[in-house]
Order: sequence, then structure tokens, then C-alpha cells
Amino acid sequence: MSRSALALLPVCMALLLPLAAHAEDDTASRAPPAVLNRYLQVLQTDPDSASDACVAQLKELHKTQDIVATAEAGGKEEQTAVAKDVLESDYDDANEVCGTDARTLCRTKGNTLAKLPALCQTLAPPRDPNAPEDE
Repeated sequence: MSRSALALLPVCMALLLPLAAHAEDDTASRAPPAVLNRYLQVLQTDPDSASDACVAQLKELHKTQDIVATAEAGGKEEQTAVAKDVLESDYDDANEVCGTDARTLCRTKGNTLAKLPALCQTLAPPRDPNAPEDE
């Protein structure tokens, strides 16, 4: 990963962390911003593990967040709706790319970095209380 991309990772994380900070119930903890937040917390333990693709996707996500904010501030409902659809897609893409990096880090260095085991545990999806019991 390039140094400039590496330098952006903490900034990206700082911007996304508040989005998932209010994820208190199971549904909210499965929301794309909350999932991405968990991936980024893992990657923050070893920023070199974040791929250029992850950083690029985070940049794209932030661009779309700015577009949504501008559309909302301008009261443009149709543009806001389209921008929010794009934002949802950007979250999915970022979760896929950055999630792969985070899971790889957990697999390869899960026992070597002090904070990593607990953070890696958060990557397991929360159990749906309405799901049937495993037999």
C-alpha cells in the first residue's frame, strides 16, 4: 500500500466511526456502517493490512457521503434518494473489500497483536434472535 493511502486510513476511520457509534441493537449492529466500522477497527491495528482497493473504496464512500449531504442541504429529494442508493452500494462494496482485508488480518495475525483477538471476535455476525436454534 502506498504511503499516502496508508496515511488516509486513520482519517477514513475517524470519519466512519461516528456513523456506527450508535449501533445498540442487533439490527443496527448489522447495518452496513456498523459492519464497516468493525472492519476498520480491525484494520486500524495494522494499517498496512488495508489494501489499496479498500482505501480507494473508502475514498469513494466519502465522496458519496458528501454528495448526499449536499443534496439533503439543498432540499433536492430526488437527488438525495439517488445519492442514498449509491451510498448504500458504496457501503456494500467497502464492506466486501475491507472486510476481506480485516478477515485476512485476523487469520494471519490474530494472535500476534494485543487488541486483535477481541476485535476479530466482533467480525462474527450477531446472532439473529429470531433465527431457529442449531440442532
